[in-house]
Amino acid sequence: MKTIYLMRHSIPEKINLETALIPLSTDGLKLAESKRAIFLNIDYCYTSPYTRAVETAKQISNNIEILYDLHERIIGEAYEDFWLKQYLDFDYANKNGESLNQVKKRMKITIDKILNDINEGDKVLVISHATAICAYLLNYSKIIITNAAEKSKKLLLIMM
Repeated sequence: MKTIYLMRHSIPEKINLETALIPLSTDGLKLAESKRAIFLNIDYCYTSPYTRAVETAKQISNNIEILYDLHERIIGEAYEDFWLKQYLDFDYANKNGESLNQVKKRMKITIDKILNDINEGDKVLVISHATAICAYLLNYSKIIITNAAEKSKKLLLIMM
């Protein structure tokens, strides 16, 4: 059996930087380092290229591989109604951005490639981002919207 662990990066700094460059906070570094013992027996660690994901990976593994397509969803030019529209239509994308379905497909292709490249018995840690991981899980579950009008984080993933 092949085992894959999906992990969101640790706690980021609350600073105004381009999203790809946001580092981990001090607490985020400590939290990530505290997970090292849990993942001592992983064979591979793949991470998004975003700074906070790479920093998380470096606290957990000495052998990481950066995969560009594990990056967070590209929001593009977002407007106020974006948060509602994205959950009502998974194909909705802002100008210069990705839809949830595009992220779902990108993540599935990337994780399927990882699974195809590893051997039976291998254990893999994949470090990415909340939206990217949730979009990937849409391949195997569905989202129930509880309050999309208020950019709700109260979404339920229901396994199918």
